[in-house]
Amino acid sequence: MKGSTLYLIVLLFYTGACVDRITFDVGSPSAFPVVIDGHISDEPGPYTIRVSKAFDIESRLSIKTPIAVRKLSIHDDQGLSEVLTKVTEGEYQTSSNGIRGVVGRSYTLEVELLDGRVYKSIPDKLLPTGKVESVNFQYKSETGDDFVTRYGFDITFNATAGNLESYYFLWKFVGTFQYETNPELFTVNCGESRCPRPLPCSAYVLGSDGLQMVKPCECCTCWTDILNTEPIVSDNQVVKDGKFQNVYATYLPITQWTFMHKVHAEVRQMSLSPRAFAFWKAIKDQKTANESLFQPVAGKIPTNFYQVGGNAGPVEGLFYATSISRNSVYITRDDVPDQRVIPAVEFPYPNSCESLFPNSTTAKPKFWVD
Repeated sequence: MKGSTLYLIVLLFYTGACVDRITFDVGSPSAFPVVIDGHISDEPGPYTIRVSKAFDIESRLSIKTPIAVRKLSIHDDQGLSEVLTKVTEGEYQTSSNGIRGVVGRSYTLEVELLDGRVYKSIPDKLLPTGKVESVNFQYKSETGDDFVTRYGFDITFNATAGNLESYYFLWKFVGTFQYETNPELFTVNCGESRCPRPLPCSAYVLGSDGLQMVKPCECCTCWTDILNTEPIVSDNQVVKDGKFQNVYATYLPITQWTFMHKVHAEVRQMSLSPRAFAFWKAIKDQKTANESLFQPVAGKIPTNFYQVGGNAGPVEGLFYATSISRNSVYITRDDVPDQRVIPAVEFPYPNSCESLFPNSTTAKPKFWVD
């Protein structure tokens, strides 16, 4: 595989791995709003809230700078609350055994900035989510205008509503795959050639007899996620007796990395209040409009925050409460009808596995089964 091909693969996954990337129509270019986003769920915490300052370019929040806050807290309508702890600049978390979402309760986020501005979210009720009944996949081959045939899987799912009076849902796809690299083959410039310089995490050192393994490798095996590139909301789905059938989630490409082993394909169903649904629906509409030659860009994205203190300043974003249902399936190499279409890794990747894809981890996921 040529270096340029590898670069394109990395770029593809980098640009496609941000399902929650949000753009807003913020009006005047002189307005630099604070952006707050996060949620609480009925699954165990910790829950993460992010606060940033957004610089608007052509009505798109394309540059975000994390913002430190004086205090950030979550409250429910029963008097329970928790102050979040700073993880990194602009990122705050609850404790793992702290406040937890309960179906039927309403939740509010309060944010106090260092300059004295205080923002609160409108209370959001945590509704039941129903169930993801099954995750399905269909092998697909398709020849493009460049006469190159590409192979992959269409991912669909079946789901049911938890409350026949509410059909507001957000669905997310998370595909996880395992891959290996060869950091022991890392080299450096040494005059007119390159000399071996195994990375310290590779388990190898360069001795008189060449490479020698001295400990287990710490950066040879990684796992990373593929996420759907735009929100999947329940506005255009056909519902019968509270059932959603064959909802399209995403396309999963077959590459030398994704199917080096197998892919864990998971769909999450998240309940939404009408207000939270309007937010995600607007995000989807805006993304769809940006990809269309004929459809105008959607208008301002709704926010559920309002200011209660300090000098006036714009705010955008969403804090919502959700119940989550998950279901998953493994897609293996054996599910590829002709395994010859799985590209071979033609040469070792001489670096740490974490450097190949963004948001990679050497920690084996708890759900992963070898």
